[in-house]
Amino acid sequence: MKLAAVGTLVATWADQWRARAGPAPADPDGGGQPGGSGQPGGGGQPGGDPEVVISEVEVLVSGRPGLLDVIAAVDGRPVHVVLGLHRPGDEVHLLRTHDQPVLGLLEDDLGLALVVDALRDAELAPLVLSAVTGTPADHRPVVPLVDTREVVTLAFGDRVTLSVFGWLGRSPDPAVDLLVALDDAGFNHLPAPLARWRRAGRDLGVVQEVHPGSTAAWALALTSLRDLYARGGHPEDAGGDFSPEARALGTMTARMHLALDRAFGRRVEPVADWLDRIEATATTAPRCALDDRVTAALAALRAADLRAAVVQTHGDFHLDRIARTDHGWVVADCRPGGIPPGGDVPVMRSPLADVADLLWSLHRAALAATADRDPADRAVVVPLADAWETRNRRAFMTGYLATPGIGGLLPTNRDHVLALIAAFELAREAGAAGAGGVPGAPGAPGRPGTV
Repeated sequence: MKLAAVGTLVATWADQWRARAGPAPADPDGGGQPGGSGQPGGGGQPGGDPEVVISEVEVLVSGRPGLLDVIAAVDGRPVHVVLGLHRPGDEVHLLRTHDQPVLGLLEDDLGLALVVDALRDAELAPLVLSAVTGTPADHRPVVPLVDTREVVTLAFGDRVTLSVFGWLGRSPDPAVDLLVALDDAGFNHLPAPLARWRRAGRDLGVVQEVHPGSTAAWALALTSLRDLYARGGHPEDAGGDFSPEARALGTMTARMHLALDRAFGRRVEPVADWLDRIEATATTAPRCALDDRVTAALAALRAADLRAAVVQTHGDFHLDRIARTDHGWVVADCRPGGIPPGGDVPVMRSPLADVADLLWSLHRAALAATADRDPADRAVVVPLADAWETRNRRAFMTGYLATPGIGGLLPTNRDHVLALIAAFELAREAGAAGAGGVPGAPGAPGRPGTV
């Protein structure tokens, strides 16, 4: 087959993404820079033809239907495209009626083929899974779960999911590294990786098991809050009391940090260095100020001249990245794989930074549920929201701190632990204020809560 023809098909794929999702992301590897406007097309000009350079073409499945796996650079940014081949005139079965998977025509040794985006084709998607896992194709119903420029995730019945990376990032992928490392370290609160799709050291995708009956933690928290608002009274008396789940979530979080410690190791750093970065972030972020409580906590930490452990953390640990399944809590989304919001490489942080992310997310859930109420009811529900948040923060911390072994990663003084959490919540708040919020936590930024 002619590589120029494959390049034209990849350019069409990139144009379809540009129409759906806007500008292409910058290349975190620095291997190439998109055009001036940051989107594919003629020197970065909107509407221009992308510049495509083909790196590899691998035949995953020969014949019709068939599959070609392509790695290329689009305006300097590495991309990964799975092309599906049909006989011209064959019916294309779409995963979603609004998809536009047809990319064009290609001539190979078998003649002319109609080329489609295989991840949008109900007949071809099972063949992709089969090629990655090396098992016979399973033609259970395929359901798209995630469809972004960076990753497309498909569920195959209630058995497995396949995530395929499109606009490629760092190699190896930090999220997949985190997922595999946690699984290898014996942490079973996650959809286990069943197959890692790699070529030449670059992650192209991953297959994971499915946990049946899962519900996002964010949705469960909102249900609990709404039940409390409807009933009134004390949070522990409401039918949707979240505190037992919050305590179990704290235990799961501690187990995750202990597994990350086993997988990646730890080191010890001066706490004062963390405080410098937190204060610098807070003073430059809009709508985020150091209140008296946090200022006092920072001063106490500086006076103590602490050194504390850092490990690789989840990096963006909020309620929308966690799910409740029939078997308990799971980390449903390991992206960004230890990369804090706004960063592009994994970093080692205090595990209390993840803890602060989660506690901050509990506060955002209370804000979101309150915002849903009629303004005339706000005076009644705000105290209920505060009581719910306080109860569940304490339950989470009880589960976290009671987990055997977690004390080895934390300061020995509980006051120092709580002061660090307040400082890291400030950092999370500052990051949200600068970015306008995060997934799973809608609403205007609010204060960090108290444990």
